[in-house]
Amino acid sequence: MGMFVNLGRTLSLLRELRGKSQARVAREAGIGKSQLSKYENGKELPKLDSLEKVLKALEVGHFEFFYTLYLVDQRASGLGQGGREAGPLGASPDEPLYLPSLVLRGSALLSATTDQAFARVFTDILVLYRSVFEQVVLAGMDRPDS
Repeated sequence: MGMFVNLGRTLSLLRELRGKSQARVAREAGIGKSQLSKYENGKELPKLDSLEKVLKALEVGHFEFFYTLYLVDQRASGLGQGGREAGPLGASPDEPLYLPSLVLRGSALLSATTDQAFARVFTDILVLYRSVFEQVVLAGMDRPDS
């Protein structure tokens, strides 16, 4: 399964959970409604700046988006292995997508405090990754050619 196979489903799910229409999200993001529809239907992948605008219009943080994408991917792959027909969100028509915190709160996957804590941890992990990556790359540049 490709990395962003369910990106459109995830955007659509988050938009529906926010109770916003495609027209409203598109207007708030400064893109066309037909363009948002292409993203949601998986016909096109958004450029990063367009994705950022859509997430801002949805009031969705990066962590919440990628975690929701992860959950949708997991659900879709689990159902794909079971051989059941998938519905629009990767779930079978008779079985709802199980995202309890999304459904219960109706607006945010995590509380603001929890989201901020995860964002800090995630940022620290990215800084650590960058540091290790730079050390490996720089170490590779210092090696004499064999």
